[in-house]
Amino acid sequence: MRTPGLIAAALLCAATTFAQTTTPATTPATTTPTQTPVVKTQMKDLRKDVRAYNTEKADAKTAIKKGDLAAAKTDIAAAKADKQDIKADAKTLKSEGVKHPVKLADKQVKKADVKDIKADVKNVKTDKVAEQKAVKDGDITAAQADQKALKADRKDLKKDIREARRDGVKHAARRAK
Repeated sequence: MRTPGLIAAALLCAATTFAQTTTPATTPATTTPTQTPVVKTQMKDLRKDVRAYNTEKADAKTAIKKGDLAAAKTDIAAAKADKQDIKADAKTLKSEGVKHPVKLADKQVKKADVKDIKADVKNVKTDKVAEQKAVKDGDITAAQADQKALKADRKDLKKDIREARRDGVKHAARRAK
């Protein structure tokens, strides 16, 4: 007997609470603040520093694997200098109002890497089609030229995939498809 009475009292309290609250006025859609040119250039500098840091770290790892400790030490020192630049740029951008600038720069670098890989994959596909069309038409010189272009585009694709791996993009070739 007590349970139904408690439930009824709780429902009554809830109804009165909701009856007293007012609905908030609709606000216009908030627009994202536009970045000033200063912030854009600082973000560009931060992205360059992030790429340089990733490159130096990867170079140090390969030098250690090869056994070249002197080169590894210089790469590690350069990476530390890049890390200090990243921290300084991040501090400046935070004072400008950018939230999580290093994380944002990492995302932008990865996004740009995937975009480059997608463009390379598209070039490879068009070169394959052009080569097949030239072979079908019987134009040997055009087919050879298309083979050279295809080989160059594949080389660019491999280079971009390597750079993307260096920047932290996993399975870059799969993302490009």
